[in-house]
Amino acid sequence: MSQFTTAGQNTLETSKGAVSYWTNGEGPGPAVVFLQGFLAGPDVWSPVVAELAGRHRCFTVDWPFGAHGRPMRADADLSPPGVAELVVEVLDRLGEPSAVLVGNDSGGVIAQLVTAAHPDRVAALALVACDAFEVFPPGVYRLLFRLASVPGVVRAMAAAMNVPAIARSRVGFGAVLEHCPGSVRHWAAPLAADPGVRRDITKLMTGASNAQTLGAARAFGGYDRPVLVVWADRDRLFPLALGRRLARAFPFGRLEVIKNSGTFVPHDQPARLAELLAGFLAEQDLR
Repeated sequence: MSQFTTAGQNTLETSKGAVSYWTNGEGPGPAVVFLQGFLAGPDVWSPVVAELAGRHRCFTVDWPFGAHGRPMRADADLSPPGVAELVVEVLDRLGEPSAVLVGNDSGGVIAQLVTAAHPDRVAALALVACDAFEVFPPGVYRLLFRLASVPGVVRAMAAAMNVPAIARSRVGFGAVLEHCPGSVRHWAAPLAADPGVRRDITKLMTGASNAQTLGAARAFGGYDRPVLVVWADRDRLFPLALGRRLARAFPFGRLEVIKNSGTFVPHDQPARLAELLAGFLAEQDLR
């Protein structure tokens, strides 16, 4: 099970299966919905949410990104476009006509796809060190994603990520974390324990294509709401030039760079990320 099992856990029944979520905070305006990265649990957002919940309604969700504690339906479309539709369905079932989407790593891809297909559902957008344009998946993971359909590959990946030394290394969570990569090894436990979770992440991996991110990017010029792009100065997957390009693609996009962080900024620098998000949300008329 994912270790994000604190008080306040709720369940939504969706067409793709049951989804666990947590609500924190109150405030006017649209909700803030967080999308974590590949193999990351929703608890990666906990310190960020703790800073924002005083003024905003924050939703964290156990999205089917490989660290989720409950498999989705066997027939569910969990390709990136399929997960983007799941986000819209979750908003529907929560009764939220629109939301601020905050996406990191692969979660940023999903946020882009939702923005491109359903711009009216996205009150504002924050993209944090994520795939974009032709960089999906990023170079070091491209071959792994292509091989995911080969029997035994995802199971071997799960087993490797549950070996402490590998999990901490640059082929494990050390690739995306600058600090304490061993502290998140619990994210890999569902992948090793549950064949349904492995089935789900295989769908995401084999269904990923940069044609999806390139297609979404063609719609960015028409998105007329605020966009904050946050990049990490020590990112090993996504160069700063990609972040600059992403910010420029939106009419109202701006870039902020966070120091001493890897790709998973909410883990490495949660206080600084929360500060940037709080300022971004406060300066916008998002009602």
